[in-house]
Formats: sequence, C-alpha cells, structure tokens
Amino acid sequence: MKSCWRVFAASGLLFWNTILAAQTPAAPLDGRALYMDPKKGNCAACHKAPYDTEVKIASTVAKPLVNIAKRFDPTSLRAAIADYRTTSTAVQATSMPPYGPHRILSDAEIDAIVAYVIQL
Repeated sequence: MKSCWRVFAASGLLFWNTILAAQTPAAPLDGRALYMDPKKGNCAACHKAPYDTEVKIASTVAKPLVNIAKRFDPTSLRAAIADYRTTSTAVQATSMPPYGPHRILSDAEIDAIVAYVIQL
C-alpha cells in the first residue's frame, strides 16, 4: 500500500510541476546576443551595427545596418534573415546563409534578431 501511495504522490508532483512549467513564460531571446554569437546568427561577422556603441565591428563584407528600418519593414527583414535568396532574383549568389531553411536559427531566434536589427 505504501509503494502505491509513493507512486501516486510522485505522479501528482510531476503533474503539478508540468502545469507550473507550462505557465511560466519563457525568457525573451536576446537578439543582440544572437547577432554576435558565432554559433548562431553571427551577423556581426559581415554586418556592422553602426549605432550599437558596444559592438565594435568594422566588417566590410556586407552592407552596414545603417537605418535598416528605412530599407526594410519587419516582415521583409524577417524574410531576408530567414532566407535572403528568396528576397530578390538578383541576389541568388549571396554568401548569407539561409538561416531558416537550414535550421541554423529557430523562428523565435529570427524574430529576436529582427527586433534587435530593426532598431539600429
């Protein structure tokens, strides 16, 4: 009888922990950290973030992200980050990785980078 009670109590505790975990909101992803992370976005390897005074990137491989919000709306920017090859027929030979299709970044990570980049 005692062993049945232990199993029941343990399964009840597991149930409530699962419920509580589901209700705890996930911490927002840090788009700036993903932008800098060489194992994730690594955007900083090619794109200069001109108004971020803490990011000292002098890369000239790709366009600096100056006034990016004037060139892209958030939806277009998200599409470009996810797979730049699909944004223009003239850009088929880009060196920017297709972050979405190759699952380098999740949808949430792409959204976090968009939120960071769009304010530059």
